[in-house]
Amino acid sequence: MTGRDLRRMDHLTWPEFHERLNQAVFILPLGATEQHGYHMPLGVDVFLPLHLALRIADAFPAVVAPPLAYGYKSQPKSGGGGLFPGTTSLDGSTLTASVRDFVRELSRQGQQSIVILNGHMENSLFASEGVDLALREMPAHEVKVVSINWWEHVADDLLDRLFPEGFPGWEAEHAGLTETAMMMHFLPDLVVADRLEANEDQKPIPQYAIAPEPPGLVPASGVLHQAHGASAEKGAVLADVLVDEIAQILRTEFPALAR
Repeated sequence: MTGRDLRRMDHLTWPEFHERLNQAVFILPLGATEQHGYHMPLGVDVFLPLHLALRIADAFPAVVAPPLAYGYKSQPKSGGGGLFPGTTSLDGSTLTASVRDFVRELSRQGQQSIVILNGHMENSLFASEGVDLALREMPAHEVKVVSINWWEHVADDLLDRLFPEGFPGWEAEHAGLTETAMMMHFLPDLVVADRLEANEDQKPIPQYAIAPEPPGLVPASGVLHQAHGASAEKGAVLADVLVDEIAQILRTEFPALAR
């Protein structure tokens, strides 16, 4: 840490926190601790929403809360599954309760504008349930929560440029080109680029669930689609598009806070 970052809730003193209430949205980056192949760390699904949120805070008044670093159980067809060392997950009820408590605690202190920025596909429905349970406990006019999955805001024309041979779908993009490119942009020292070639053990993955998960169901690397062609430059383009798109969503949903 080189100095205080006043975009971050965990860097604020309590009087500074109090001053920011209802002067900014509060963003919870929601992630997971999950394998991301031979070439990227376990924290990808945390790092990406955190760094996107910090960039968004430069474009729209926002305070970025400490991220939730554990998510719902990795699924084979979208995250490689739970059999890889290091993948450490929460039960759905635990994740739901964590999101509920976050929303409830901020609203208890008077914050009315909250954003959930999700970086792990499996979290989506449990996060929505947590928001719903929190809102049941308070009058509808007291708080507004906007939940965003970053991958749903990458435009089709950009996907066509990034994937000239055809986009494989977001489930298959786990540890693929988009995540790798944005990690190269935000945190290049955490990407081991010379290990990308070791991820080439592709195999078809059943599009149905098997419980308990059998060993060997997914590629040994854990990568579901190759990240060939990923670069920091492509990551910068993705980040710029996402920041612009999400900042516009916040301007639409929270116009009173817009600069």
